[in-house]
Amino acid sequence: MMKTEFVFLQFLVCVVFVFSFIATCAGENVKKSVDENRDENGETNDESKDESLDIPVESEPNNITCTRRQNSQMHEIKPAQHRQFPFMVAIMSQQNEYLCSGAVVSNGLILTTAKCTQLPVSYVMLNTTTDKKDDTTVSLHVIKSERFPTFTGSESLKDVGVVYTEKHNSSVASKITLSNFTNPRQILDVVGIGFGLNADIGQTKELQFVGMENRSPEEITEVLKIYFDCVETKVVTCFKDTGGPAVFNNELIGIIIRGQDECSKEMSATYAVNKRMVDVLPSYTFKAWLDEKIKKNDEQEQVALVVYPSPPALRSDHSVHKMMSSGIRLIAIPTHVFTGCLCILACY
Repeated sequence: MMKTEFVFLQFLVCVVFVFSFIATCAGENVKKSVDENRDENGETNDESKDESLDIPVESEPNNITCTRRQNSQMHEIKPAQHRQFPFMVAIMSQQNEYLCSGAVVSNGLILTTAKCTQLPVSYVMLNTTTDKKDDTTVSLHVIKSERFPTFTGSESLKDVGVVYTEKHNSSVASKITLSNFTNPRQILDVVGIGFGLNADIGQTKELQFVGMENRSPEEITEVLKIYFDCVETKVVTCFKDTGGPAVFNNELIGIIIRGQDECSKEMSATYAVNKRMVDVLPSYTFKAWLDEKIKKNDEQEQVALVVYPSPPALRSDHSVHKMMSSGIRLIAIPTHVFTGCLCILACY
């Protein structure tokens, strides 16, 4: 009996030894596996994790970021102050409907689009910040209009024309100078000006302006592509006008031939990055033609206009001058001559 118990005890000791050996080996293998999955900093390498445990993370759309240039002139649509842009013109129909905008380039000579000259143009309004007449508005009748020689219709790129009006005195408006730039790379930020840029149908069209970015290719191009870029705004943003000037460094670098009728009510800086606003016909594509028109007009010009950004000349207190909407003008008469005439009549 005692012999049987001794044999069973030896068998039990062997079993315990075998299990201890297996447990030790398993522990060493686990330790070795963990050590192999650690990097040089002692951190666990996540590549060994089960791929089924990975949780997909949705990335940001396009990962667009906006980096504003130093001294950037881009800004949201703003209302223009009285005489802030004294060269701006509202071109009107005989029914007093607003048609398009233009810019004074010489006394009695308005630059606009060729398409605008095809409309029933009747008169223009100067010295105004809306498309409605008031006591400060000056109305001038249109005498004639001309279009660029190669303009053939709506698909033509040279969408540029001029409108001839009555002459006016230097207190009514300033003229804007054409830029001599020849390469789009010279132009960064552009100010676009027009009436009712974001106005709904039936609303008064106020004179407004917006700072935009020229994103045209580096080589010479027929049309400049202008964008509203990296500006966070809650102002309704679009450009529902044509014919107005694109301005850079207080000079006209082109005219706006196509706008943006689709309005955005609110934009973050990130999502404003691809808002195309206008197409601009650069001045170098028509400058020679327009310079000739200006030269001929200036030869007949009796009153020279000051150049923007200078404001129009102050009206003299020694003369009486009134622009009539019918096109009839009262002649400027010095006050001392007028007084002398009254004295002579009194003597009789």
